[in-house]
Amino acid sequence: MIKDASVAARYARALQILTEKQAAKAGRAHIPLLEQTLEELQGLAQLLAHGTRLGKFVLDPQISPADRRRVLEQGLAQHVLQSVRVFADLLLRKKRVALLEGIAHEFQAIVERAKGLERAMVVSAVRLTDGERDRLHRELERFTGKKIVLESLVDASLVGGAYVRIGDRVIDRSVRSLLGSLAQQLYEVSV
Repeated sequence: MIKDASVAARYARALQILTEKQAAKAGRAHIPLLEQTLEELQGLAQLLAHGTRLGKFVLDPQISPADRRRVLEQGLAQHVLQSVRVFADLLLRKKRVALLEGIAHEFQAIVERAKGLERAMVVSAVRLTDGERDRLHRELERFTGKKIVLESLVDASLVGGAYVRIGDRVIDRSVRSLLGSLAQQLYEVSV
């Protein structure tokens, strides 16, 4: 899974570079083009999702790669940017279509960063109330000095408390982590 996320991040970064070069070449601002690319990439991810009719078609090993590429190109020709069509073809040729949803997620994070936003994920033992979520959101914005997009998940295995991941930083105040730290300290004292 980590390897897939890393591969998805590399593909998303490559699409970012391509989109920014196209924006510069056309003399356009790159953020609106990044947003349009993101919207089309998310739509493509839905079209090609596992279990969809088109998703099954492009992954069917009995259909020749040339036929899959031709059908995908014809289907996208009038509806998406050329860069997205080329990117979809690349994913098809490299057998990376299954990573499209992860790539779209990574590309969304790239677009948010370009817009000055930072994504944060809070994982708590119980669902946060709206007030707790709003208070945490304000504190994270104050702490980072950036506009935060806050996502939340519930993980009962934390026992209590929560942890927040902002980029590569983690603030861990979960009971599970605190108990683990206490156990380590007790072990070190008893040795």
